[in-house]
Amino acid sequence: MKDCGPHMTGRHGPDVFDFTPPEGVDALSFEVFRALMDTQRLNRQLLMKTMTGHGGHPGQAGVLWALGAREGISQRELADMVHAAPPTVTTMLQKMERSGLIERWADEEDQRITRRAARRPGRASAQRCGGPQVQYVTATHGPMAEPDRRELSRLIGILANNISATLHGLED
Repeated sequence: MKDCGPHMTGRHGPDVFDFTPPEGVDALSFEVFRALMDTQRLNRQLLMKTMTGHGGHPGQAGVLWALGAREGISQRELADMVHAAPPTVTTMLQKMERSGLIERWADEEDQRITRRAARRPGRASAQRCGGPQVQYVTATHGPMAEPDRRELSRLIGILANNISATLHGLED
């Protein structure tokens, strides 16, 4: 049996774990997977620190930005748009509604569908979160050379398509 325990590595930082590839996964594919996982973890940490330092919450900011882009969106469409599980979105929306950030109403044509929109305080909150978002993107992506950003965008797009196709295959 291969060793699957964590091993410290200085490659991406002192707190990043390095694991032996599981049986059936080539070393390079696993290296890409690890780099992506490291990036997601660090991204989440930095985003949380950036947003909470400005009175926002990354999840709520994402919902408010989505509602700003598509006012009257259904809860299911919103969950898909922010890439979150419907129960997670339900809980978040309930909290945001109680705090006066958003409003809801039944769809006029289909009463089973609940529509959502940001209220004035929600739009103001989304605007406040815009500054930290600009700082975050500028600090993390801006330093990369333009050709590197284009290539990274292209490669991440391919990976996202692969993940999406796999998810759809599991749902069928």
